[in-house]
Amino acid sequence: MRTVSEKFRHAMFDQQTDELPVLLLTIAHPDLGSIWRLSSDNADLLDAEEQLRGTISRGQNYYFFPMDVSLPEDGEDASNVIQITLDNVTREITPLLKSTVTPASVTIEIVLASAPDEVEIEFPDFELASADVDAGSVVLSLTVDTMASEPFPADNFTPSSFGGLWAST
Repeated sequence: MRTVSEKFRHAMFDQQTDELPVLLLTIAHPDLGSIWRLSSDNADLLDAEEQLRGTISRGQNYYFFPMDVSLPEDGEDASNVIQITLDNVTREITPLLKSTVTPASVTIEIVLASAPDEVEIEFPDFELASADVDAGSVVLSLTVDTMASEPFPADNFTPSSFGGLWAST
């Protein structure tokens, strides 16, 4: 069970609130050369010269990108893929997302804008399954390598495979 602060619960469920939940994404991959940190909030001025905005959380700069999140549906036939659509993507990120061969690791965190150093919810260990790039946006498909999709037991206990189990004494 996940425990979140009372302030966060009010921000999520009250009809009117001054609190703003902020989505923080951390994308890491050896081909990227650095870790990409993205935020859904533009409250802090991160670079005055280039007028870059975002969120400062735990001493790290998370750069603002407008984004939409689509959570997976419930049900047995539903896929376990989270889709995040990033708008107004810069030209630097497009070739990097297209060129990676192995999946990048992605961490999703949710904080409040009033307390960006306190992580309310963290979803670590996502893998970037695909990045569909078009003229103005990128759709990131994130998945978790779950053991739930693996068959158990992995093998059948038959006399041909496990003769010792079937040997008579």
